[in-house]
Amino acid sequence: MRKGFLPRLAATGLKNNRQTYLPYFLTCTGTVMMFYNMCALTFHTSTIGDGNLSTLMSLGMGVTAVFAVIFLFYTNSFVIKRRKKEFGLYNILGLEKKHIGITMLFESLYVYLGSTALGLGLGMLFNKLVTLILYRILSFDPNFAFEISPQSIVYTVVLFAGIAAANLLFNLLQVRLSNPIQMLRDTSAGEKEPKAKWISALAGVLTLGAGYWIALTIGSPLDALTMFFVAVVLVIIGTYLLFTAGSIIFLKLMRKNKKYYYKPAHFTTISGMIYRMKQNAAGLASICILSTAVLVMISTTVSMFVGVDDLLHTRFPQEIDISATYLSGTDFDRDGLLAGVEETVLEAGRQMENLEVSTSLTVSTQRDGNAFVSGSDAEVSSAIHLLIILSGEDYYALTGEHVPVGEGEIYALGDVFESSEAKEWDSIDILGCPFRLAGTGGISPEIGTYTAYLAEICYLVVDDLDAAVPVAEAAKATYGEGYDPFTCHIAFDTDGSKEEKVALAQELSEIRFSGFPGSEKITFSAKELSRDSFFDLYGGLFFLGIFLGALFLMATVLIIYYKQIVEGYDDKERFAIMQKVGMSRQEVKRTVRTQVVLVFFIPLLAAVVHIAVAFPILTKLLYLLNLQNVPLFFTCTICTVLVFALIYAIVYSMTARTYYKIVYRHV
Repeated sequence: MRKGFLPRLAATGLKNNRQTYLPYFLTCTGTVMMFYNMCALTFHTSTIGDGNLSTLMSLGMGVTAVFAVIFLFYTNSFVIKRRKKEFGLYNILGLEKKHIGITMLFESLYVYLGSTALGLGLGMLFNKLVTLILYRILSFDPNFAFEISPQSIVYTVVLFAGIAAANLLFNLLQVRLSNPIQMLRDTSAGEKEPKAKWISALAGVLTLGAGYWIALTIGSPLDALTMFFVAVVLVIIGTYLLFTAGSIIFLKLMRKNKKYYYKPAHFTTISGMIYRMKQNAAGLASICILSTAVLVMISTTVSMFVGVDDLLHTRFPQEIDISATYLSGTDFDRDGLLAGVEETVLEAGRQMENLEVSTSLTVSTQRDGNAFVSGSDAEVSSAIHLLIILSGEDYYALTGEHVPVGEGEIYALGDVFESSEAKEWDSIDILGCPFRLAGTGGISPEIGTYTAYLAEICYLVVDDLDAAVPVAEAAKATYGEGYDPFTCHIAFDTDGSKEEKVALAQELSEIRFSGFPGSEKITFSAKELSRDSFFDLYGGLFFLGIFLGALFLMATVLIIYYKQIVEGYDDKERFAIMQKVGMSRQEVKRTVRTQVVLVFFIPLLAAVVHIAVAFPILTKLLYLLNLQNVPLFFTCTICTVLVFALIYAIVYSMTARTYYKIVYRHV
């Protein structure tokens, strides 16, 4: 064999199969570019902002790496399927499998070197633009210095070298295990009509139904956090099973309806979809899952970024929030702490507004019927209830409402007390301390300290906080020496500009270190001091959602494109035969368009159903992130779906042309 023959053969193979390889090459290039940018942002953000931003970028880098491994391996399987016939022909014409393997090695090397070099070049070129976009989102001062990240280059080169090597080994194994005749016929595999797999379809219905049931019936936000990924896995499994098995059963049932089936348009459309669904269903399911992922990521992150002011208000009902925990009422001077705060505010030239002062007993419990017990009791549910006990006087000061509560009684507010089970209670027990239930329902106070808690919060009102001392003693005995059950809470707004509010907040934060008598556990938080960290977190999530959404959208487009190519080559002879047996050219074209439109838009319809069913559980997850503005999330979701549907339709119009060109050459 002449020297240099195999490298030239590899180059010729890539050139002759450019319709297949060019999208793959561009996808590799785009993935390299995006991974490099995410690496560069990760290493760059470690020196700016706070730790949240760097952590988010690290998460994005990890997700991009995992996605690159899975997606490029998946798309490589499309490429090798189209090339098997050509490799089989090489083998028949005299090339040994080792020569074919060397040819494949050079092809992989050309694609890897070309896509990595071009991707890194584009990544470096656009890195400054991506960084400036992130800076713009986070309201950082722009840095126009051009930078190259050597560490990111190393990470990128190593990762994609590993992916290329893994794909090459897979391709070599495919050729090694196939004989020439099998490779020549492999592109026609799947011509046999698929069987109806009732067990798989039933499993798909059950798993998808279970995932939907979790999403629709989930109770508390904390339950949503623990069950969300279970629901996601069930929906993914159910989607794949219903596309691969359920779709075939559905089409065959339609075929049994003779009045519907024996019409020219229906006959050819249904038979054609049955004929090809076995090999295309997995691709359609992948498109559906990726589309759902794009919709979820973009709708949630856009909602959080647009609603960042709502998030701040939820977390900080007042601009300044000071809390002090202590063991008992004799250990703490509430009036003294308030006087110290007022003095600091006046010295700064500011005025206190909307002042709220309260003292509460706080205890973390789990519920067993109408008894709230410690978490050490193995018989109770895993749901955590944070009980906040207030005096009637403080409750009135916070809400402006009086509640009817007498000696030995307690008034309860919270979702747990609105259930049908709770309506039958006439008393409750807290850590062994019984109380008559005076009533339920009413206005729950907005105490900012507790908005960050993941537990379900229940407000309880007693006539005087001294009535709750037995609960405090029981809690102390249960949770040990480090537990301080009482909390003094001071919250207020101030006048002045943003800069003046920041200066005051910085002065007040020093109260924690002033050695104030009676407590070593004073915590301080302020809306203006937290604003930047909120923008870092939610702006970073917004950027990450758009970035990963674009990555997943790119994957969706490529899968759609390859599906059109594969279907085009598989269908061209079948439609030519239909024309030969009597169907007109226009009937064949109408059948082609109907089948393509139906198959193409089914994943989009399924993705919209998924996002609609997931809406309740997503709202509860956003509640944990302090976004309680459901109308805002609904609006962002609708807008995201509409924009994505428009992009999806554009992709359809572009990729469908490739399919039509392949099929219509023979029709």
